[in-house]
Amino acid sequence: MTVDDRQIQDSTLRHPGSTPRVVTRRGVEIGLGALWLVDGALQFQPAMFTRGFFVDTLGMANMGLPGPVATVEYDLTSMLAARPALWNALFATLQVALGVGLLWRRTARPALALSVLWALGVWTVGEGFGGLFMSGTDLLTGAPGAALLYALVALALWPRPDRAGPSIADGGVPGGAVTRWAWLVVWVGTAALELESAAHVPAAQLANTGEGEPAVVAAVNHAAGGLVSGWAAAFVVVLGLLQVAVGVGVLAPRMRRPALAAGIGLAVATGLLGQDLGGLLTGHATDPGTGPPLVLFALTLWPRATIRTSRTAAPAHTPSRRDVGPKSR
Repeated sequence: MTVDDRQIQDSTLRHPGSTPRVVTRRGVEIGLGALWLVDGALQFQPAMFTRGFFVDTLGMANMGLPGPVATVEYDLTSMLAARPALWNALFATLQVALGVGLLWRRTARPALALSVLWALGVWTVGEGFGGLFMSGTDLLTGAPGAALLYALVALALWPRPDRAGPSIADGGVPGGAVTRWAWLVVWVGTAALELESAAHVPAAQLANTGEGEPAVVAAVNHAAGGLVSGWAAAFVVVLGLLQVAVGVGVLAPRMRRPALAAGIGLAVATGLLGQDLGGLLTGHATDPGTGPPLVLFALTLWPRATIRTSRTAAPAHTPSRRDVGPKSR
């Protein structure tokens, strides 16, 4: 049982009418560990041990990068592609180790620190800064990159004994205010990308997601693309405005829960329809997309229930005859 779980249990025992917190730091930590385990399992797929995987993946990540960064990316691609089986085995094992480390309470803290470092490395090299330098990148296609969200969640989970608050992030290293601004930047930034990529036809983005997927999944993608095709401009504007509202709303205490709930809804919808959970069924997926880590990010900011006083409080003491002195005559 974690520290916050013990506090919740103790408070509930002391106050029978209290509501225990459903969202706990340990619970989100386990969720992040599960994501790393999924990533590690995906990295063990046969296609990942080939030279083509590194050339194709890192070559795609290299698109649009500034000249010096693209040169470094090219050199790393050449190094990794020279011994793909060895490097992929190391990467897959590391990600499984991160998952196991987060699931085991005693190693969770060092696993969080290593998660931040590895996730940022994957984001810059493996994802090419989340594809933010590529034209047409938006929330539907996986912006701002799943690995960046992993790092943000891990930072929010890192506990600081001198900090506390209603949300998990309030007790984390960056603090609640910084984490909320990071949430705002993610959502407002993807909204800007959404408007910029309107010329790339969101209907085609939704339909093309089904490439390589089983027929049933591909049919759903094509149906979603067909629904959007006649309303492309309205779809982009509405989606962009929703993203701005989700980002800005978290700064207002009264709007925080609705904004986070809407963010979770958008993360699930775009993660399923726009990304097919990172293409899990294609045999070439490296992660489940941005949907799951966005949900975890929202949970780190969710204002958890506070202890309420019991409605069955003891009645006020009624003085008895012995408490009252003799009446004066």
